[in-house]
Amino acid sequence: MNVSTPSLSARDLILTLIDSASRRTLSARYFVAAGDLFSMDQSSVRVSLARLVKDGSLRQSGRGQYQLGSRGGTLHRLVRNWAKVESSVKPWTGNWVSVLTAHLPRSDKTSLRGRERALRLFGFAQPQLGLWVRPDNLQLELAPLRDALVDLGLEAQALTCCISQLAPHNAVDYALWDRDSLEQRYRGNLKALAESVNSLTDKTEAEAGRETLLLGRAVTRDILLDPLLPEEMVDVQLRGQMVEAMREYDQLGKVFWRGFEVAHNSAGE
Repeated sequence: MNVSTPSLSARDLILTLIDSASRRTLSARYFVAAGDLFSMDQSSVRVSLARLVKDGSLRQSGRGQYQLGSRGGTLHRLVRNWAKVESSVKPWTGNWVSVLTAHLPRSDKTSLRGRERALRLFGFAQPQLGLWVRPDNLQLELAPLRDALVDLGLEAQALTCCISQLAPHNAVDYALWDRDSLEQRYRGNLKALAESVNSLTDKTEAEAGRETLLLGRAVTRDILLDPLLPEEMVDVQLRGQMVEAMREYDQLGKVFWRGFEVAHNSAGE
């Protein structure tokens, strides 16, 4: 694989599995068995399960049974719907969506990180301090987009609006979004997916399961973080090819993981 795959902790593994599972409820036994595939200690998996319950990411629905918790919200919906991102955009008419944050304090670093994380997750960039913009090419209307941003960490006091005219016309530099870097990532992911598909037949089921999860997680992360720019700003056909290739790869991975669920997702600890 030529794609850089982020390190996988027990917490990351649990959340990845809960987001992609075919069942609503998964057992501690299943998570422990999955952790074993990645050489994770059983105790670290169980400790991570307890911490995820404590912070609301998971909830226990019975002895040794876990479901998505109250903190699922917008982020979980985005993760679950990565394969449909291309249907979340519309043709760009030249308008912009903006979020004004200049009046918000920057001293609270936790709030600042949450604010910037939410805005970047929806493809906003900052041409001037306190002004965030993105092309108005998302299917989401302004009000639900604002709700989603607030749910992800933007302060409710932030001001959101649509801009139909800019003066000067180049007030927003397209270079705020690095086109070359984005398209290089699309090509790199396409290459890595194709190479992995060709090599899976030579791997054991466990090896294939590990590889499809790690590479799939890396590519879907890139899809989730993609700003979904219009064709005037990036090669949308290349982006679409990457998403389609990942959809096909996801089906290969599910052949293993669905079988793994059946074998290990029994009730109990």
